[in-house]
Amino acid sequence: VETAIAPAGNRVKLLILCAVLSAATNFPEGYCNSYPNTSYKSFQYMINGSYVGRGLEEGLSDEAYTWYWSFVLNIWFVGDLLGTFVTPYFTDNLGRKKSLLIANFCALFGAILSLSSVLFSIPELFIISRFTTSISSGMSFGGLILFLQEATPTHERGITSFVCESTFIMTTALGIGCGMDYIFGQNLPLLTGIAILPALIAIAITLPLFETPKFLLISRNDRDAALKSLEFYRGASAENEQVLDDMLIEKEMGGPDDNIEVALIAGIIEVFTTRHLRMAFILGAAALQITVGIWPIVYLSTDFLAANFPPELAQLASFGFILADFVASLLGIAFVERYNRRSLLIGFGAANTFSLCLYILADLLIPLWQPIRWGQIGALVLFGITYGFAVGPIAFFITSELVPQRNRSIVQSLVFCFSTIMNFAISFVTLPCYTSFGVLSFLPLLVIPAVLCEIFLFFYLPETRAREVN
Repeated sequence: VETAIAPAGNRVKLLILCAVLSAATNFPEGYCNSYPNTSYKSFQYMINGSYVGRGLEEGLSDEAYTWYWSFVLNIWFVGDLLGTFVTPYFTDNLGRKKSLLIANFCALFGAILSLSSVLFSIPELFIISRFTTSISSGMSFGGLILFLQEATPTHERGITSFVCESTFIMTTALGIGCGMDYIFGQNLPLLTGIAILPALIAIAITLPLFETPKFLLISRNDRDAALKSLEFYRGASAENEQVLDDMLIEKEMGGPDDNIEVALIAGIIEVFTTRHLRMAFILGAAALQITVGIWPIVYLSTDFLAANFPPELAQLASFGFILADFVASLLGIAFVERYNRRSLLIGFGAANTFSLCLYILADLLIPLWQPIRWGQIGALVLFGITYGFAVGPIAFFITSELVPQRNRSIVQSLVFCFSTIMNFAISFVTLPCYTSFGVLSFLPLLVIPAVLCEIFLFFYLPETRAREVN
């Protein structure tokens, strides 16, 4: 199996391996986070039916359900934060491969809990399942980015990392599609149970993989194992020894005691007291702040559109948005190693924020001219295109290209932790704020923070394409 799965320098095989591994590993975060968007009515019936069965005659009130559903959706970020926070411990002590295995087993357990919750109509168990699955996602996403960045050659690094985000968008599209009423949206056991299969596939693919050569060489100081890993991923070559020597330059950036893993707390202190590490954290956090709008839209776009469109059309429009997002991400793969990361991230980030402004404007003008409501769908599709083509994929891997191996896992996890907190805070209040204040609530929640971050990145973000951190 190991021989069959080894890319051994075959570029097509390497990309296929990275794509399948990414799709299976990202499936819980993409699929499980998006199917509530279009199947929210079925979950409402399940949740209210459960409370009616326990003696609450009319179920939850509309206001109570709004907050309850917001909690159900956003409990994800609490578990994701926990998983992201512990990621450096696992990735730096056990390695990238074992961390992925642990995360995928956790995802399998979460999928089984989710299926059980809808089979027996226990909404509290569904909340626990989302919390469990989100822990696995917090661990797996950070570990996966590190794995892809370290196992692939420098000139393929952007493509494989971009593929990681593209597969996430693909699984999100699959979740929104499957959650539609005329697919699996009214069959919650099938809708939730699907997640079990990708978890099993992710475990099966990860088992025969080698640990990354950079981890083995820099963190484990095992040159022989690193050479075997290099041959597994990139093939036997006379240049491999030189590649390992080049990797050691990155090790020297950490100082003479770099062969010792950084303890978590000590590593966090080092990040915030070392100028270049602190700056990398701020840049990574600013990049991810631009992407915060994706979560309220993935969770609630059908709800938002249902205010001005029939429910079936709102579902189709939500699916069209995420489909445009996915297609754009596939196109972006061809551009990520041809054009500067900086230009793509900032340029498409500005267009992404502009699409939110168009959505707000269209909504405000509906009382004056009813057909302008179609502009909301157009703005939503533009949001998906700009996100998928550059903003989402680059924002998620740019941090790892700014930091040396010794601190990479900790800095990346800190950035993801910050982003997860912001995602939770903004996503949790978006639906109640939208209900109370309408679409203008998007300005302080989504638009203004993104604009400030884009200005900061314009002045301070360096170019990383085709360049090692040293």
